Amino acid sequence: MAAPLFGFSGLGAGKESDTAKYGRRRTDRPATIEQVKKLYDRAPSFTNQLPWLEDDPEHNVVLLADGHSIGVAFELRPVSTEARPETWLLALRDKIQAALSSAIPEHDDPWILQLYVQDETRLDRLAGDIEAYSRPEAKDTAFSQSWFGTLSEHLAEISRPGGLFVDKLVTGSTWQGKHRKVRGTLYRPRPLNRMGQSGQARIDEIIQESRDIYDRFSAGMESAGIAMQRLPGKAFHDWLFKWFNPKPETTGGDVEALLDLSPYPEGGADDRPYGWDLSEQLMSTPPHPDPDQGIWWFDGLPHRVIVLQALKRPPVAGLMTHERIVGENIFALFDRMPEHTVLALTVTIKPQDVVRSHLLNIERGSYGDYADAQLAATDAKAAQMAVARGNSLYPMQMAIFVRGDDGADLKTKTNTINALLLGNSLQPIREVDDLCPLDSYLRNLPMAYEPQFDSKALHRSRLVFSKHIASLSPLYGRSVGTGNPGILMYNRGGEPLTFDPLNLYDRKKNGHALIVGPTGSGKSATLVYLILQMLAIYRPRVFLIESGNSFGLLGEYLKSLELSVNAVRLTPSTDVSLPPFADALKLLDASKLDLELSSAKDLNDDPTDDYDEPDDDGDGERDILGEMEIAARIMVTGGEDSEEKRMTRSDRLMIRTALFEAAKAVKGQGRDQVLTEDVEKAMRKLVRNTQRGNDRAEEMADALGLFCSPGSFEHHLFNRPGKAWPDCDVTILDLGLLAREGYQDKLTVAYIGLMNTINNRVERWQHDGRPTLVITDEGHVITTNPLLAPYVIKITKMWRKLGAWFWIATQNLDDFPDASRRMLTMLEWWLCLVMPKDEIEQIARFRQLTDEQTALLLAARKSPGQYTEGVVLTDHLTALFRNVPPAIALALGMTEKEEKAQRAALMKKHNCSELEAVFKVAEQISVKRGQA
Repeated sequence: MAAPLFGFSGLGAGKESDTAKYGRRRTDRPATIEQVKKLYDRAPSFTNQLPWLEDDPEHNVVLLADGHSIGVAFELRPVSTEARPETWLLALRDKIQAALSSAIPEHDDPWILQLYVQDETRLDRLAGDIEAYSRPEAKDTAFSQSWFGTLSEHLAEISRPGGLFVDKLVTGSTWQGKHRKVRGTLYRPRPLNRMGQSGQARIDEIIQESRDIYDRFSAGMESAGIAMQRLPGKAFHDWLFKWFNPKPETTGGDVEALLDLSPYPEGGADDRPYGWDLSEQLMSTPPHPDPDQGIWWFDGLPHRVIVLQALKRPPVAGLMTHERIVGENIFALFDRMPEHTVLALTVTIKPQDVVRSHLLNIERGSYGDYADAQLAATDAKAAQMAVARGNSLYPMQMAIFVRGDDGADLKTKTNTINALLLGNSLQPIREVDDLCPLDSYLRNLPMAYEPQFDSKALHRSRLVFSKHIASLSPLYGRSVGTGNPGILMYNRGGEPLTFDPLNLYDRKKNGHALIVGPTGSGKSATLVYLILQMLAIYRPRVFLIESGNSFGLLGEYLKSLELSVNAVRLTPSTDVSLPPFADALKLLDASKLDLELSSAKDLNDDPTDDYDEPDDDGDGERDILGEMEIAARIMVTGGEDSEEKRMTRSDRLMIRTALFEAAKAVKGQGRDQVLTEDVEKAMRKLVRNTQRGNDRAEEMADALGLFCSPGSFEHHLFNRPGKAWPDCDVTILDLGLLAREGYQDKLTVAYIGLMNTINNRVERWQHDGRPTLVITDEGHVITTNPLLAPYVIKITKMWRKLGAWFWIATQNLDDFPDASRRMLTMLEWWLCLVMPKDEIEQIARFRQLTDEQTALLLAARKSPGQYTEGVVLTDHLTALFRNVPPAIALALGMTEKEEKAQRAALMKKHNCSELEAVFKVAEQISVKRGQA
């Protein structure tokens, strides 16, 4: 008989062995209650020490762990303080102090303000932001997608650990792409026994109070030029998530990838599970404390905090983040901090009557004849006087969070920070002397500090004057531009510096621009980079007028990425015609034709004043007659000053009349374009009452005839009907022979013809949504004629409405005549690359410079193979920028003889085209950067 299941057959059958009974061994026993309880024991939770319970998406506030205190987190944009004088810095310090002292009220349960500054060295996602910023019709083109990929690789390269290169010329340290983030919190811990009423009504009241205090503080900061913006829940979560998960094993050390896997839950409470806790969401793996070393380990990386013990002397304004001259270098103290350092300032807005009572007790308690007592009494009395004058005393704690790759690296970085602090009269607590370093780390986290406990225990906060707190604050910075990434540059700290002349909110008047930089300043590479960036973001139609074939390789590169390119070089063998009077038939349609020179601007015969229309906002009509009169005057005078001085109002009237008569004659013949010979014939037919009039008309007709001689280059260019150009994305016009010495008048007339042709196309395209960029390189060669500047003003005055922008690049402003002042003033955007002092003086001929702007221009530097600096000047933006473009932009902009020889050698070695040689040069540049 088989044994029953579970061995129950022995039940009631008498005594059996324990082994057989119930099928169990004698040693088998159920777990005791104590053993089961131990299974549920766990080590003290790190997240239980964190202060954040949940965020409120509706009000952008954070509910703290006590269930009733509220905090506000925000981000600040520091003021650009580059090249500012000391008096200006002190004025800024006083404004920050005023906001600190007056905007935040005093309470027995005080408000706490915290400021954090850190460098975030991930720029690769900026390429995605730029792609999102680009126009829909541009972003999906083959060229744009290629460029955004190039940008992404470039941004990852410049923000790599260790930096891109060592900047020996300016900062004396490594240069690395980064975002310098300044964040803050404002909160008020509230003991439960002083809460008064309870429930949701009280919470709503606390939320509203927090928002009101934030708004007051924000207004005070904005009066100092410091922009503030609340951090939404996602931004607050992501900031701390990256802090606590620096190298997650799950994603191979990529915290951004981990964020993508476990994103912040958008939405309100209904979209979160019961018991959702913000602090718990921030930890992917639990940290491990090392009490013996005073270290927290996050993802296998050691972290510690260094706490400031005392100020050894009053700090200078902007001590931590304002760049200063130190020896031969210029840098900010925080620039020298090791990677992943976070500086934290915690300020308790303690009631000043309590502080004064404390000082009075010190004064009264310091009795006796010994020196220390007398000194303490004197200091206490002086502090009371300072507080009475408005220089409040607040408890402040300064801490620096530091992270290492391992224990040895952390030790090295700790020593570096201690040395930097001591060298700037800041006394840190040495790690061996810190009694509770693990707790110090926690207390200095955002919204974690509670002053009622610190005052009774370690006294880590120290009374510091509000002026000194303002000086230590990380609110002195470098410009980061407008935030619109049409053009991406960087500042000396490696932060992206962006602005966009084509953006409606960046330009106040227009998108016209001047790019000026002497030989060797990197002008060509900069211009190539600007064109590539604009093409990727806006897909504009580009007309590039140049001399010397500086942009031929750019054209080939654009062709390889499916952009249509028309490259034309003006030579006697090129079938190009640029009749300067082709639009004369439009004169017959004008409702009012000013042939009588009756307006005030026509009464002066000085050519440098003619046609200058001050403060023209582009809302008038195009002055076709005035444009063509300028062209005729240049042809008549040959651009010679002596001939121009002979030009009278009577002569100008004859020119206008001849233009009008030529238009009538051509229309009567059924033709559609007025040629130079038509104007010459009309001039010869003019009959004047005086002998001089006849002679002068004949003389001017003869001058026009020089442009009509059959077989001449002039006839080829200016006396044949113009043909329609192909509709291309990019048109490159090389002035060729005309850029040589002795062709100045022909060059000027050809430029006018080009601008007329371009203008006709701009008018035709005004409704299609694509902007147009008309870029003139080597402007110092083209614009030497005083009459050309007023012509440019006339023809471009309507371009703002037509979405067309005039950019001119030049090596210098020396050759620009004084008559160019109006034209240059019309250009809202000036990009001035590194230049000598005498060239800065030339800028001052045409644009009034402040002392700060002059100082910035003088400060710009170039380090060959690394960067070119410059200054962008507009009515609302002045910023020192550093151009570190992708390698392909540098390779395409190489125009020096040695650089051409380098390409030729590569072509011979690899049996490749010149464009393929450019790609190889770009690879070499990237390799050199990688070895820096």
